[in-house]
Amino acid sequence: MTGRVGFAAITAIILIAASVGVQAESHARIVRLSYVDGQVQMAHADQALDRAILNTPIVEGTRIVTKGDGLAEVEFEDQSALRLAGDSEVKFRRLSLTDGGAKVDEIEVLRGVVFFDVRAKSEDVYHAIAGGSAFLIRRNTLARISAAPDQLQLAVLRGDVQLENPAQQVSVKKNETLTLDPSQPSGYKVRHGTEPMAIDAWNKERDAYTNAYASQGAAGPRSGYGIQDLNYYGDYFYAPGYGYVWQPYGFANSMMGWSPYTNGAWAFVPGFGYSWASAYPWGWLPYHYGSWAFIGSGVGWAWVPGSYPGQWYATGFQATPVITKPPAGWQPLTAPAAPAGTASAPTILVGRAAGAPAYVPGGRIPPNFSSVIPGRTLGVTGTRSGLVMPNARGELSVNHAGQSASAGHVFATPQGSSGVSGFGASPGSGARAGGYGSIGGRGGSGGSAGGSHSSGSGHGSGSGH
Repeated sequence: MTGRVGFAAITAIILIAASVGVQAESHARIVRLSYVDGQVQMAHADQALDRAILNTPIVEGTRIVTKGDGLAEVEFEDQSALRLAGDSEVKFRRLSLTDGGAKVDEIEVLRGVVFFDVRAKSEDVYHAIAGGSAFLIRRNTLARISAAPDQLQLAVLRGDVQLENPAQQVSVKKNETLTLDPSQPSGYKVRHGTEPMAIDAWNKERDAYTNAYASQGAAGPRSGYGIQDLNYYGDYFYAPGYGYVWQPYGFANSMMGWSPYTNGAWAFVPGFGYSWASAYPWGWLPYHYGSWAFIGSGVGWAWVPGSYPGQWYATGFQATPVITKPPAGWQPLTAPAAPAGTASAPTILVGRAAGAPAYVPGGRIPPNFSSVIPGRTLGVTGTRSGLVMPNARGELSVNHAGQSASAGHVFATPQGSSGVSGFGASPGSGARAGGYGSIGGRGGSGGSAGGSHSSGSGHGSGSGH
């Protein structure tokens, strides 16, 4: 089947390009390396490739490379995601923000298999460049690009994608596959159907995790990247004098002996200098927005989100965590000095950031999402239980899906809407000793979106604390 050309589609593309071009753009946007498994490398601008560290900020010019066993995910501000299978490479050619607030993303797929999960609900623009061809990826679209020297294949799993070659504008819709030879892009073919790949299972689980937890929070920010991780790994509660604050599950009833700098790395980011990259899977928002405070009454460290008007995630980025109230005598780690001139800036590890994602003792161990890939060989951590019942603030009750040994379920989906009890009473209700509130309604009906989660448990990939 040949390409379909529509006047309305062409006109829309011209209008989008014109609207983006006439507005001034800022190229200081930051997106997030939200998942790393196996051998993954990255490089900012013209720096040499180095080991990729979870939660490292991604800026324009960044390159990400996965080896045969590597998997990586980059999350954008609107919870859109870019996912790389093994033996893949991408470059972020453009990460900009217009005066009107629209985000413009241009990602070059140099080789391998890459998923574009675009959830944009505004005038944001996502472009993919692969094999010399340009693609406009529409909102609410999930597409898979397979790039090899002799063949480029685009499979649309949800939504639609526009091929934007100079000679033609081609619409590829859900459950269709476009194939072309990079040396002869005009000879493309579009056929009905998409061929399944083993890596689809991993992409599906990552998609399901975001769908299940992105909107389950009862307090704190309601939009932006990293929301799902806060809802999965921890809980908000009310602290007098602070408002609603957040803590990860675990440490029994407090986080008195913990430090925000326990695990992570100092990663150099052009334009920002050294930035803290937390090794905790939930360690994006709490380390780059709001602040940490050491709260009394035996509660310990908690993240204070603060206010978040407008596109707070695009304008309020902090390279290093802000501490508003540390305990007496506490001294934070300081960021290394930026190198002079063109000298290389090495990543400096702290704690166990070099291993699997860190977890808080007594909280949830990060699931090994890669365990769902058929035929994938698991490491020694792959046989551990992926879900540990949280024991936060004494009264927490969270329902989990079944936890029998199975590789088919790697995270706990929300169950029912019975709510979660916090520590003490809700604000304004006469708090008892301890004085910290409760939040009802957490959980919701996230179900098993995107996959089968009726039984089984995940496989832990956490290590140490």
